Amino acid sequence: MNNLGTEKAIISLFEIFPMCQKIILNSIDIKHLNFTKTQLFILFALMGKPCLNMSQIAAYIASSHEQATRAVAPLVKSGCVERFCDESNRKLVLIRLTDTGRNFISFEKEQLKKNLVSLLNTLTNEEKEEFNNATCTTLKILKKLE
Repeated sequence: MNNLGTEKAIISLFEIFPMCQKIILNSIDIKHLNFTKTQLFILFALMGKPCLNMSQIAAYIASSHEQATRAVAPLVKSGCVERFCDESNRKLVLIRLTDTGRNFISFEKEQLKKNLVSLLNTLTNEEKEEFNNATCTTLKILKKLE
């Protein structure tokens, strides 16, 4: 890919990111939840990783360490996540989902899937196939860049 192609891809990411956020957040009934969008992002991030430290969480949600810490505190209080020390480095505090947190996120992911399937059903079979291929390819590449 030449520089023009790379530039177009980067510009597309700027457009894709807020659209993905909007589609996902509009598919969750956030009003009935006692969590902020930031806290939901933390829970979703922890769903994909066994545990993260505060710096990693801050990077995932694109915020400061302090903001991440403030967002995690109510999640700990609710019993959705827990803090624990790394066995090899007792100074390193890690965050992981509890069973309560996993159950909560699993339920929300199922609701999200149902809502997204309804949205995707408005597409033609060819568009669905194209969407599937594009998202799988995008995810594979973004994981390499992470």
